[in-house]
Amino acid sequence: MKEEEIVIEMTPFIFEDGKTYYFQICRRDHTNNFHSLYVYQKVNIKNEKRSFWGKVTITESEEFIKVSNKGELVSVDLNTNEIKRNIKMVLTANKAKHKLKNWDGFVGDIPDEVKMSLKRDNKLKDILGDEGL
Repeated sequence: MKEEEIVIEMTPFIFEDGKTYYFQICRRDHTNNFHSLYVYQKVNIKNEKRSFWGKVTITESEEFIKVSNKGELVSVDLNTNEIKRNIKMVLTANKAKHKLKNWDGFVGDIPDEVKMSLKRDNKLKDILGDEGL
C-alpha cells in the first residue's frame, strides 16, 4: 500500500475536555474531491528493562495513537469550520462512546430509598475523596 501524501502536517489543538490532540490531513489517491482527516492523541509510554544483574532501566517514549481507525472525509477546499466539525465528531464518537445520556446507574426494581442513599454516598465520596469514608 502506497503511503498517503500529507496535505496538512500534524497540528496540535485543545479540545473541550482540556486535553491536547493532533490532526493531520492526507491526500486520498482514488478521489479528487476529498482528503482524509486523522485525529491523534499523544501517549507517554514507560518501558522498564531489567538486566541480568538486576539493574532496572526505565525509558519514556512518546507515541501518537489514532483516535479512530479510519480517516474522516474532508473536502479539498479545507474549510476550517468543516474540519473543526469533523474533529469534534471523531472525538465525541470515540471518547464518549461509553457514556449513556441520562444513565442513573441502576438496573432493576430498586427502592427509591436505596437509590437516594447510594447517590448521597457517591456525592460524599466525590467531596471527601475515597479515604474520607
